[in-house]
Amino acid sequence: MLPRPHPRSRPAFTLIELLVVIAIIAVLMGLLLPAVQKVREAAARAQSQNNLKQLGLALHAYESANARLPGMKSAGASNPTSFGYSVHAQLLPYIEQEPLGKQFDMTQPLFVGTFPTPSFQLNQPDAAKVVVKTFLCPGDGQQPLFTVNSGGGTHAGTNYVVNLGSGLAGAGAAAPNGYDTRFPSDGMFFYGPGVRLGDITDGTSNTMFMSQCLLGLNQNLTKPFADLTPDEKRRQTASLSGRSLFTGPSGANPGYGASPPIGDTDYQSATSWRGNRGGSWIWANASVNGYTAALRPNAPEPDATAHGLGFLSARSNFSGGVNVCFGDGGVRFVRDAIGLDTWRALATRAGGEVVGGSDY
Repeated sequence: MLPRPHPRSRPAFTLIELLVVIAIIAVLMGLLLPAVQKVREAAARAQSQNNLKQLGLALHAYESANARLPGMKSAGASNPTSFGYSVHAQLLPYIEQEPLGKQFDMTQPLFVGTFPTPSFQLNQPDAAKVVVKTFLCPGDGQQPLFTVNSGGGTHAGTNYVVNLGSGLAGAGAAAPNGYDTRFPSDGMFFYGPGVRLGDITDGTSNTMFMSQCLLGLNQNLTKPFADLTPDEKRRQTASLSGRSLFTGPSGANPGYGASPPIGDTDYQSATSWRGNRGGSWIWANASVNGYTAALRPNAPEPDATAHGLGFLSARSNFSGGVNVCFGDGGVRFVRDAIGLDTWRALATRAGGEVVGGSDY
């Protein structure tokens, strides 16, 4: 009988070969992950643009029905700038959210009591905490429920903020007001009656209606600016002390904004940081769901306010810019590097500035 041949053993991987394979896999994953992240960001950016498109169409539908755009509602003489309903709340019937809109009565105040400790009107809390998907940017990722607003209760937030104006205070009593939304501003939205489309003499394609912000962290912080994390600097708002509000034009006093005026570096000395940016879609609060063009999109400086007025930037998690809904209904991605004069010009409705598409 012939001897049975011994099976030949297969050569095993050497340690070096195994390490090479692992290294190749790691390189491939390193190349693949950024591509996956870019695809995800592109999808989130497209969805965000679609949300803004819906809101832009809703604004035009509201204007067609009411002959003017919605204003930021105020509630009465007790404190007319803090108790009203937002632009977002008034758009609910036009974004297929009419049942939600019927849960509250906008002929009644949103809050009762005295600021800064008001309380919700009887039936309003249930509506205020409903999360509306159209109001949220999928690229943010921050939880959207807030409990740090004045008046208590739970508010559902919004990433989409209305254009309050250029962010520049008027130079005199007759000058256009740029950021004190107690008075008609040079932008599109402020406390009081809404703007008519005919008032937009700069052209609807050159005038911003809405943009976006990053949601606050739903906690108020007490720490110096130097101790803030990078994420806190982008999401929290400096609450500046030692200021009063002008009550109206009087002689050389322009009557607008905070006194003394807010400087764009005052945040450096702030120790109190509000966490309610974007913290309510129902409440007409300029510092919560509005923005100005005082600073560029995604500015390195944090937002800073006194009495709810000040520097409120458009911000996003998207690389290089923010989405903006213009008055013609178009939604465009505006780069962080846009010239500041151009950005401010896009915020005014009748500033007379000449802006070309190549400027941004």
